[in-house]
Amino acid sequence: MKRYKIFTVIILSVLFIKVAFSQRKNTFTTETQGGYEYNYFKSPDVIRIEGVVLNSDDLISSSFYQDIKMKYKYKTTWGKNKFRVSALPFSRIFYENMDDSYWSLSVIANYDYKISKHIGLYTKAEFKRMNREGLGGDQDVLINPLGYTNYGGSLGIDLKPFRNHQMKVGGFYNFKNFDAFGIRDLQYDEYGVQLSSVQSFRVKRLKHKIGVNGYFKKRLYDTFNASDIEPDGERDWDYIKGILFYQLPFSKTFSLKPNFIYYVRIDNSTNRSGFNQFGPGITMKYNTKKTDIRGSFSFITRNYTDIQARNTNELIGDRLTYEYSNVQVDVRQNIGNGFSLTATLFSRIRSTNYTDIDARSFRNYKNQYTGVDFTLNDGYFFVKRYFCSA
Repeated sequence: MKRYKIFTVIILSVLFIKVAFSQRKNTFTTETQGGYEYNYFKSPDVIRIEGVVLNSDDLISSSFYQDIKMKYKYKTTWGKNKFRVSALPFSRIFYENMDDSYWSLSVIANYDYKISKHIGLYTKAEFKRMNREGLGGDQDVLINPLGYTNYGGSLGIDLKPFRNHQMKVGGFYNFKNFDAFGIRDLQYDEYGVQLSSVQSFRVKRLKHKIGVNGYFKKRLYDTFNASDIEPDGERDWDYIKGILFYQLPFSKTFSLKPNFIYYVRIDNSTNRSGFNQFGPGITMKYNTKKTDIRGSFSFITRNYTDIQARNTNELIGDRLTYEYSNVQVDVRQNIGNGFSLTATLFSRIRSTNYTDIDARSFRNYKNQYTGVDFTLNDGYFFVKRYFCSA
């Protein structure tokens, strides 16, 4: 025990000396945001419960809200080492529905070590607590409680195998425990490997990039009756995701990045809940000293392999299909003295061929907003205000 204490003191002393003679940086920001959120449970606009048809007035929850967000970041470097930690407490208050208000806390720690000029080691640990009640309307096979606790970590290497090429290879693990909803409870463990590979090259002094990133992971669900200790249901799902992209600059200030996504879920337990998801997308960026414009557009199709779609009366003879149309545009203009004006447009529409009004899962929903915010940012405090519509 004495030897262990001495060893601990030595390690702590070395760390203290390294930190004392390292480069350190602390930042702290506070943000408050006021606005209006429409349909924050992502509910369909009609459901029939026990013979009673409920419409959007009964189902869709919307409210003016106030956000309070604080962000702390700490970074230190010494020699070939880099350590970063961030903490983000957040709360959203719904003024018209106070019982739906919620808070969250996210903590992330990163450690990087440069082994050589072409090889680096990275590690990451993260924790998130979302304290929120209710279910999300975008659930599919399993219930989707909005409250949860998540622990995770990743470990991998950064490589530069040849000129102008960067690779990242690593593994990760997550444990997510959803809050109980009624008598039902849910949790999962997931682990997997991830890979990214990006090649850069110049054409007429402009840097182009082509790359691919993706992962394979296994997710093991346990479903419980909330009063039990032993799980009464298990699910074994595999996920494979890949994204191919090309960054195409037209000038030093304007570029486009078209991409294509392919995403698969394999149901190893019941061979029922698998799907294939794919679709094109594009992001754009225009940036000058005073103006910053960013946009993203995508159209994604999800085809379930076995689940049959139905209307209110019967199966329709087709497998379940989703179509997602996503658009987001942010335009920011600096107007001097730390002030900026930003306009935002967001739209997400999910269309499905599952129209049974007796079901909440697998249904259509729409989420859209447009906003303008006025920002003061001196590095320590900034305020945003959004005006949203849907």
